[in-house]
Amino acid sequence: MRRTTVRGMALSAWAAGAMALLSGCGLTDTGDNVVNGKQLFVARCGSCHILERAGTRGVTGPSLDASFARAREDGFGQSTFKGIVHGQIGQPANSPQVDPATGEVLPLMPADLVTGADAEDVAAYVASAVARPGEDTGALAQVGAAQAEGTAEAEDGTLEIPADPGGALAYVFADALAQPGALDVTSPNESSVPHNIALEGQGVNEVGEVVQDGGVSEISADVEQGEYQFFCTVTGHRAAGMEGTLNVER
Repeated sequence: MRRTTVRGMALSAWAAGAMALLSGCGLTDTGDNVVNGKQLFVARCGSCHILERAGTRGVTGPSLDASFARAREDGFGQSTFKGIVHGQIGQPANSPQVDPATGEVLPLMPADLVTGADAEDVAAYVASAVARPGEDTGALAQVGAAQAEGTAEAEDGTLEIPADPGGALAYVFADALAQPGALDVTSPNESSVPHNIALEGQGVNEVGEVVQDGGVSEISADVEQGEYQFFCTVTGHRAAGMEGTLNVER
């Protein structure tokens, strides 16, 4: 889900110009499955939006927590939030945005990233979680954006650093280890969120193809002893934390 602006919502003065888009048992009293909603939000929306309870760190769209914070303070109810989010999923109020760091025009949010009952579930989860302190509990605590952890180790000059298969802005591994010499780096991406692998440092600057839905991004480099950074070059992904350190040691 991309940048959108909530307009024409006569909720209160806070809504004018506000940026928006957009429980433990999994089902709400209205029949919405918020566990399914959280999973879909992470996979389809979290690459662009911050939602603390979902663990998403996307920066190319507005922070949903910041967008709804004032309304939460003013006492607007969950059903109101759900209606706003559901409406934005179906008909995003897009306006062109430019990345101030690169001057790149950011892609607009497409309509109907999720539809039907799934859209209802996503809207219900966001409404329950947005601008609320604390952490999800129960069944909701078992799903959410993954965090990179552990070390990928090269074998015979080949290093694999997969992207998170659930669509989070993260690689599976937080860092990597290799020996000096020729190195092939592969990054499989099973998710629908586009990612790639790039490597820089010690005079190396290699960028792999952006892939999704089972594609594999690949780069090759001759590496010397020292420290390098691997990262995703898709707009906003590195800034959201999709990077790690490659240590090359004898």
